[in-house]
Amino acid sequence: MRYILFVLVFGGCVSTNVQAQPTADSLEALFSSSRKSVPLAFGMSAIVPGAGQAYNRSWVKAAVAVAGEATVLLLYRSWRQKGTDGRDAYQMEAHAHWSPVRYASWLNDYMQYLNHLPGGQPVTAAPIEISPLLSGINLANPDTWSQSEQLAIRSLIQEIRRVEGVVYNGNTGAAFSHVLPFFGEQQYYELIGKYFQYAPGWDDYVALTRDGRVTWIGENGEFIPSIEPETGESGDTKTHVSPRFYRYADSHADANTYLRRASRITTLLIANHVIAAVDAAIFARLHNRRVQVSLGLLDDMQGRTYIAPRLSFILDQ
Repeated sequence: MRYILFVLVFGGCVSTNVQAQPTADSLEALFSSSRKSVPLAFGMSAIVPGAGQAYNRSWVKAAVAVAGEATVLLLYRSWRQKGTDGRDAYQMEAHAHWSPVRYASWLNDYMQYLNHLPGGQPVTAAPIEISPLLSGINLANPDTWSQSEQLAIRSLIQEIRRVEGVVYNGNTGAAFSHVLPFFGEQQYYELIGKYFQYAPGWDDYVALTRDGRVTWIGENGEFIPSIEPETGESGDTKTHVSPRFYRYADSHADANTYLRRASRITTLLIANHVIAAVDAAIFARLHNRRVQVSLGLLDDMQGRTYIAPRLSFILDQ
């Protein structure tokens, strides 16, 4: 005897069944208990990558998402910490070793130097007034400044900016390309270790000391060679620029590199959340479709779920 099995799947009511079919209500209840919530799967992985995959019981994907999240977070934390530590360090170094008062003294002497250059353009700006209050300010610890000291530093920098707008490079004749930002601004810390015009403000830059102040003019009125910080080879090496300038520039660059890395890796962090959320939602939806088909349920055009009965015929031959 040979048995041939025909399985017909169709919608509607069937009057002849070889085996009893479960009701649509019972299958719908079973489907509801087995299905996954697509919004829940999406939201779980959007918040914690891998959580939606675990909800879908996709353990390998969950492990990959969690490992990716942990790796990115560890790198972000490490680079961010190195960057902020480096930033704190170079700011402390700037406070301790670079002085706007010293730089202002150099600008006053440099104006005289430019006026003595053969064929140079005369600079008629008034010299920067350096008040006695400035000499008593502890530049290494700005958090302790009084309001009057803060105003004195700000007024000094305003005077510096005024003079920077009229002086020029004695070697090239080009105007100064930058003016000093106000104390504490991000650009303040960048420029003093980037442009050679600010090199005389570092405390290891060669200068004379006379009558309690630094100067670049000798007793006989001659200018010492370091009056011109741009003297030297073209490029990044100058004869009179001191080692501290270059060390500070390197420290500043290293700290900013770590901070940029930390900022950029946040893109990967966001991408991991988005990819994990979309994957969890798609997998949950596919799971629901597989369960629905295996139970013999179909959706009509109005979105209602109904049973699709199965007929089995056994023919004798």
